[in-house]
Amino acid sequence: MSPNRPPDPAPAPEHFEEVSLAEWLANLWDARWLILGVTALVLAATAFSLWTTTPIYQVEALLQIEEKKSNNLDRALAELDAYYSGVSQAQTEMEILRSALVLGRAAESLGLDIQARPVLKPVVGEALMRGRPDAPRIEVDSLVLPDALRGVGFRIVALEGGAFRWEAAGGQVLGSGKPGEQLSAAYQGETLRLRVRKLRAGPGQVFTLSRQVLPAVVAGLRGGLAVAERGRQTGVVGLTFRHPDPVRAAEILNEILNQYVRQNIERKSEEVSKTIQFLNQQLPLAKAKLDDSENRLNSFRMRAGSVDLPEETQLLLKQSLELESQMLTLKQKKDELLRIYKEDHDIVATLNLQLGKLAKQAQGLEGKVRGLPATQQEVVRLTREVQVNNQLYTAMLNNVQQLQVVNAGQIGNARVVDVATPALGPVSPNVPRGMTLALVLGLLGGVGVTMLRKLLHQAVDDPRQIEAKLGLPVFITIPHSAAQESLYRRVKAREEGIHLLAHVYPGDLATESFRSLRTTLNFTMVDAPNNVILVSGPSPHLGKSFFCANFATILAQGERRVLLVDADMRRGNLYRYFGLRQRPTGLSEILSGQADWKKVVHHSGVPGLDAIFTGALPPNPSELLMTPRFADLFGELTRAYDFVIFDAPPVLAATDAVVIGAKAGTVLLLAKSGEHPLDEIHTALKRFGNSGIQVKGCVFNNVPVAAVGYRYYRYAYHYGYK
Repeated sequence: MSPNRPPDPAPAPEHFEEVSLAEWLANLWDARWLILGVTALVLAATAFSLWTTTPIYQVEALLQIEEKKSNNLDRALAELDAYYSGVSQAQTEMEILRSALVLGRAAESLGLDIQARPVLKPVVGEALMRGRPDAPRIEVDSLVLPDALRGVGFRIVALEGGAFRWEAAGGQVLGSGKPGEQLSAAYQGETLRLRVRKLRAGPGQVFTLSRQVLPAVVAGLRGGLAVAERGRQTGVVGLTFRHPDPVRAAEILNEILNQYVRQNIERKSEEVSKTIQFLNQQLPLAKAKLDDSENRLNSFRMRAGSVDLPEETQLLLKQSLELESQMLTLKQKKDELLRIYKEDHDIVATLNLQLGKLAKQAQGLEGKVRGLPATQQEVVRLTREVQVNNQLYTAMLNNVQQLQVVNAGQIGNARVVDVATPALGPVSPNVPRGMTLALVLGLLGGVGVTMLRKLLHQAVDDPRQIEAKLGLPVFITIPHSAAQESLYRRVKAREEGIHLLAHVYPGDLATESFRSLRTTLNFTMVDAPNNVILVSGPSPHLGKSFFCANFATILAQGERRVLLVDADMRRGNLYRYFGLRQRPTGLSEILSGQADWKKVVHHSGVPGLDAIFTGALPPNPSELLMTPRFADLFGELTRAYDFVIFDAPPVLAATDAVVIGAKAGTVLLLAKSGEHPLDEIHTALKRFGNSGIQVKGCVFNNVPVAAVGYRYYRYAYHYGYK
């Protein structure tokens, strides 16, 4: 069979086995450092975020809302309505607790609208100062300014000796002083006043100062306040408030409770106050009527003299007085109700019915009085007016006094059960939960990045893909060798000595792979036209020199005469594996006619192994390989040695491999695990096939040693001996 032969039909692609769980785990194990790196990055970012996040403390308080006192019927109806509507009085009071009325009063009472903060380093400044006794701190007692300047920023600059300077945002100095002093300044035509209670800071420390609009402060308080009823229809309300300062949080929540209880009492006493006001307005009128009726009675007695009333007449007078008293009481109650209800309300209508009945009874008594003598009638009428007016005035006076006593002792229907106390520890950030979540997300992110990299990179890391999709048999898989790493460092350092894995570490797992290939090629090269083995690959940095040098060593150890030729006259460095520091005379000088091959052959020190290196790197390596001298050299070498191994340049980077492969009896394609996609290997095979060169098989190099499962070692079994 001639060297220039058409390629044999590619073997039928085998069925590509599905990746097992063990191999998925092996892939993850290979990317363990990437996964651990992503996890460590997420953990570090989370730890930094937790460290820089301001701790938030939560304080709690308990409030009881009592139902309004009413008669049994009203209470029963109210309970029934609350049961079906789902709205209790406690829920109504909860909305009042969150209202601007209560929160606004609390903000004004504590001066929460005054914002004074130190200017610290960005991001980490607050975290660095947290918990330090010398952390800058300022407490502002008062800041008086017009509403138009609310939200405008000012600055406080600490000076020597505990003093400070008050500045506007543009740098205008408004005044200087010490804590406790009242400062006044003119700014934009307005008079401003400032009093600083405490200041702890080094000279030059800057504080921002402003007075916020009340709605914004109320919104902030409402955001940190949570109100919920403890159980259904219990009337017990739990309040929680969150704030960066645990002591300040307790103060704010207790002030909210105080303001709520105060407005609750004010609301309860408002009705009593209005009644007292009304009665105070009526008292002078009642007193005037009483005085007028007494004067008229006295005047009549002076004119008529003493008049004796019989027992029957006195009884009529008594009954008339009682009716008048009852009617006056009902009229007074009606006047009070009309301030709340309309005339057609049921309660007002009931009073009107009662007044009508009393009026009929009064008309009956009036008829009996008309039957009396004229003198007795006038005495009865005037006496009745005096006594009725006297009772009315006395009743109104007593009511005013009683209502004043009730108003003074008004306690409302809400009471604080538990007051807020400073929290012992923050509720956020939750460091254990945050770090646990970061660990989980980091691991998932690392796995996701690994899978994404695998999908985007599309590099072949499973030799079964080459066999199944390209029909190219994979002779061996060479595992990654830790021993080779140390040898490669010596090669790069150009140290003396032989740096061949097969020679220095004959028991290494990778060395056993070369022995397996030697056995395989003994059968594969039976029908080969010559004993030349060409090794190439799709791209650089695949480990061709490592493979060729060690495979040549293994062949030589089988008592064969082997010649290793470094045909990569572009960047070949095979000489370094044999401890040579300088590039010796070699192939380029032979092909250019400057040297004889027998004189430049390097005896490696490994029995049976010789080598010819690149020589000086020429500008035209492809042209040198196409000269008649290379054909003559090729024939002489095949006759002089049992095996000749050519280490050729990558086939996709240069045509040198195709030129040599046209004459070689066996062509091997080297692929590296995880380095190139399947299309790149296919293109390399196509490049050889277009020149009529058949690639006998593939060598899969640098396969990671999997800790889980058998991975790719189903192709050959390797046994290591010590």
